[in-house]
Amino acid sequence: VKDYLNTEKTYAEISEEYHVSSSTLTKWVKKYEESGYDEDVFKTRKSKSKSIISDFSKVPPIIYEKAGIERSNNYNEDITSIKRKLSMYEKSLLEKELENQLLREQNEILKKNLK
Repeated sequence: VKDYLNTEKTYAEISEEYHVSSSTLTKWVKKYEESGYDEDVFKTRKSKSKSIISDFSKVPPIIYEKAGIERSNNYNEDITSIKRKLSMYEKSLLEKELENQLLREQNEILKKNLK
């Protein structure tokens, strides 16, 4: 938005440069101008969950199996069992996060090598 307002570039040029549609850019510029150039107008008001799973009951059993998660409707588990599962899930989460970080780094290296 600032690039559009502070340069002689057209909507089309900026849209192409930032990979945003011209109509989206137009809406953003209008919103920014109507707010009195308040940058806070673009801050999200609600905290949205980053999870792609909105309903765990709709997750196919094979996904639980591949993740090593035992799907159970037994809510009478003892505290030791729950702690053990929590520890296992924390470890799994950390492993996945590490794997994601490594993949992001590899992706950046590949992008640089392609340029």
